[in-house]
Amino acid sequence: MLPLLALALAAAASSPTSALDCKAALQIKSPGPSRSLSASDLIETLNMGSIPDLDADPMFSTSPDGRSIAVSVARANIASNDFCSGIYVIEPGSGPHLVDSGAGAAFWSFDDYYGMTGFPSGFPKVITPRWSPDGKRLVFLKYVAGRLQLWSWDGSRSKMAATFDDDIVDFRFDDDGLSVIAKLRDGRSAADALDQEGLSGYHFDDRWFPYGRSRPFTRGPAHYSYAAISIATGGHRPATPTEALIFSASGAPSRPHRKAATLAVDANGVSRLALTDGRVQIFCPDSRCTDVEGQAWIAGDAIRFVRREGWGRSLTGIYEWQPDRRSVRKIMQTSDLLLNCGPLGPDILCAREKSVAPRYLDRIDPKSGRSRVAFNPNPEFSSLALGHAERLQWKNDRDLECYGDLIYPPDYRTGTRYPLIVVQYQSRGFLRGGTGDEYPIQLLAKAGYLVLSIQRPPAPLGNEKIDPHERERRQLEGFMERRSILSAIETKVRQLISTGLVDPARIGITGLSDGVSTVQFAALHSTLFKAAAISSCCWEGSQTWILGPAIQTEYEKRGWPASPTDNPALWEGLSWARNADRIPFPVLAQMSDDEYLSGLEALTALRRAGKPVDLYVFSDEHHVKRQPAHRAAIYRRAIDWFNFWLLDKLPDSGGQPGQEAERWQQMRKIWVQREAKPGG
Repeated sequence: MLPLLALALAAAASSPTSALDCKAALQIKSPGPSRSLSASDLIETLNMGSIPDLDADPMFSTSPDGRSIAVSVARANIASNDFCSGIYVIEPGSGPHLVDSGAGAAFWSFDDYYGMTGFPSGFPKVITPRWSPDGKRLVFLKYVAGRLQLWSWDGSRSKMAATFDDDIVDFRFDDDGLSVIAKLRDGRSAADALDQEGLSGYHFDDRWFPYGRSRPFTRGPAHYSYAAISIATGGHRPATPTEALIFSASGAPSRPHRKAATLAVDANGVSRLALTDGRVQIFCPDSRCTDVEGQAWIAGDAIRFVRREGWGRSLTGIYEWQPDRRSVRKIMQTSDLLLNCGPLGPDILCAREKSVAPRYLDRIDPKSGRSRVAFNPNPEFSSLALGHAERLQWKNDRDLECYGDLIYPPDYRTGTRYPLIVVQYQSRGFLRGGTGDEYPIQLLAKAGYLVLSIQRPPAPLGNEKIDPHERERRQLEGFMERRSILSAIETKVRQLISTGLVDPARIGITGLSDGVSTVQFAALHSTLFKAAAISSCCWEGSQTWILGPAIQTEYEKRGWPASPTDNPALWEGLSWARNADRIPFPVLAQMSDDEYLSGLEALTALRRAGKPVDLYVFSDEHHVKRQPAHRAAIYRRAIDWFNFWLLDKLPDSGGQPGQEAERWQQMRKIWVQREAKPGG
């Protein structure tokens, strides 16, 4: 039997193999002659911000006079396996100006993850540049030598304003405009305390997450300190408790006569837009003042806000509410993704993504709803030959509104049945590579596949006002939620087969995190899929000990078994390890070294049952893999995997294609032989 593991080792992101010229790397690329898309086009996109719905910090800010924009950017580099990050300023009458650049990028950690502090995510941290109240200075965080430092730009040059032993994770200008209040994360003393504890052995308690690492985390929440820093001199002192209130939930010390647009719970228990003026709170009576996203803002005598709406909440609308008139007016509506919307002079500025266009800044006229591009960091995408993306709407078997996008090969021919790849589980904005960005949608389309990008449908009991744990328990019973998600996928796939678009014998499915749960469930409850590629794995009995005490206790509250022998019906309906002979398709798993242990029970059982399974482990990675070289390898191997099992094509590029081809052919030979035996 061939070995299950093939380790993919690459240099860590913090140890680039070659020096980067970040000032050159961060320059905006001009459009050129029309050409096909490459993996580097996707991986080395000039990015702004992080992923939607995770980090609420804005990626850009506007100057006090409403004329200039400052935005943080970052670009990956595959060759050096590193990043460049910087700040662009866009001023009226001139093009974008790169005012600062440097190597490296910061990544976001959960400060209180099931009671544990500093839990790594792999998601980029958003860097928010902020203008001084007089608009003469721009201050921002910069990742230097493994720490986040405070830097400033005075209109001519940038320089370090302050650095500490601990990371500066956030800051705000004080009322005087000459100093900032900084929030520092105390990570060093906690790490030192753990090192000291380790000398006498760590006690196994609720600080442990065994498959994440072999030492405990610090108990959360994280500890912070606050400092007042002079921007001119760099001098600093501990901030007073009153000064530190600027980071409180209200955003600032109490100002009783200040008008503010807020979200508040009305008498019916609904979160609704409200105007707070002193001690008076006025609720917006219109039904469109719910489902508000982001921060509403005051514009003259009106309040402007963004909300999710339409079929399955697939649309984004911008509205204006005038409390004096009790009226609400729609400014615009789009199926594009809008983020961080706010004022730019009289207009509205949003980060915007289209299904076939990476994130850019869009300036919207509130009177007409028409927009124009304020900053496009990736104009070269206009010269790339991309597959057409079509928005689809349907309902699953629970009558829930579902949506997604179907991406066609660039050379699509009418009347041809195509192989199909399902990518999960968000389909809002730029269709890059699904959640986790490991399954490159446009590269799969270029390889000759139709790609169905699925938006995870709403939870079946999501609208019921019940205890969250009770909701989770009820949705787990009989796999209510898993069946709902699988139905959403199967319903649309069967429709595509019936229209003659999709070849039913060549359908693949992919997933990370919740998407893997769907793949795992589909293997035992669907006959549609012929190959799978996953980024993590799996729900198995071993989770009752490998998750660690804190997370396992939380899962038990949600209805999961307390031990591998409890609730055998659940494991029989989900576990690959207990149903290895029934798994109907080959499985490629490309996992981080943080998480691969959780997949060994299932994947080892599949290997022992003669199923085609291959596992690659990527070093120094987390739930979302962040290293550019790793992403390039994952892209390439996922496409090769589907080409081999769905199109009968051998791997022919990158990595160690000869070894992969030999191994995969041997897997297929063993699988065919076992399936041919009676009862196989």
